[in-house]
Amino acid sequence: MRILIAEDDTVSRRMLGRALASMGHEVLAAADGLEAWRILGEEHPRLVIADWEMPNIDGLELVRRIRSSREDESAPYVYVILLTSRTQKSDVVRGIDAGADDYITKPFDRDELMVRIRAGERVLALEEKLAAQNRMLETMAMVDGLTNIPNRRAFDDAFRTLCGHCQRFQHPYSVLMIDIDRFKNYNDTLGHKAGDETLQAVAQIIDESIRTSDSAFRYGGEEFVCLLPETSGEGAMLVAERLREMTEAAAIAHPANPPAGVVTISVGVADFNPRTPRSGEEVLRAADAALYEAKESGRNRVVLSHAPAPVRE
Repeated sequence: MRILIAEDDTVSRRMLGRALASMGHEVLAAADGLEAWRILGEEHPRLVIADWEMPNIDGLELVRRIRSSREDESAPYVYVILLTSRTQKSDVVRGIDAGADDYITKPFDRDELMVRIRAGERVLALEEKLAAQNRMLETMAMVDGLTNIPNRRAFDDAFRTLCGHCQRFQHPYSVLMIDIDRFKNYNDTLGHKAGDETLQAVAQIIDESIRTSDSAFRYGGEEFVCLLPETSGEGAMLVAERLREMTEAAAIAHPANPPAGVVTISVGVADFNPRTPRSGEEVLRAADAALYEAKESGRNRVVLSHAPAPVRE
C-alpha cells in the first residue's frame, strides 16, 4: 500500500519510513503539512500518518482538509492516523472529531504501528468492496432487467448529454421512437411469458442492428427509443427502415397482428438540425407524434416528423 508520512522531525520520519518499508509498503514522505497536502493531490495515497504538531499546516488541519475535500462520494477514502505525543483523552477526542481514524503515541512502538496499519488496510479493503458494489448497483439501476439494454433513466441522462453537446456545437442528431404493433393483443393471445420473450427478441434486434455510435433504450412497456448522433432525418429514416425490416424478417408469430401475422414495429423519426430552433423536448415530442401517425396510418411503417422551416440567416 502507498502510505504518506507527514512528519517534520527528520529522525522520526526516517524511522517510520524504514518500519513501513520493511512491512512491504511504498512510502511517501513530507516534512510539513503543506508539503503533505501537495503530495496528497498529486500521488493520492490511501493511508496517511500525520504528526499532530507540524509547521505551516498541523495534523488536525491536514485531516480537516482531507475530509472537506472529499465532496465526491465515489472518490477513494483516505485513512488517517495521527501521530502525537499527547495522551490526554480530550486530545484524542479532538483528533478523532477532526476526522482522524486512529492515532499512535510517540515514541511509536513498531508492533503497535503494524497493528494500526493492518486495521487501516482492513477498513480500506472494505471501503473498496462497498464502492465496487455501489458501482455495480448503479450500473444495474441503468439497465432494464428484462431486455438487458439501458432503461428510461439511462435514456434521460444520455439524451440530456446529447442535446447539450449538439446544441452547443451545432451538430445534428435524430431520435427513433419505436413501438411493437398490437402488443397488448399479443399478450392477450399468447400470454405474458411469450410477451416478455418477444420484448427481449425485439430489443436484441434493435440493439444489434444500430451502429456502435448509436444507443438503444427501453422507453417503457413495449416502446423503445434510439439516439443517433451526427444523423440527419433522412439518414435516420434508413436506420429505422432497416430496423422495421429486420423485425418483420425475424418472423415471430403474432396471430393478432393482421395482415403480417408476425411481430412488427412502427417507428417515428425526428431530428435536430442546427438550422432548426427546437429543443430536445420538442424533438422527442415530434418523434412521438410521428410514431402515432405511423400507427394510425396502418402500423408496420416508418414516419418522419415534419420539421419546422429552417431559420433564415
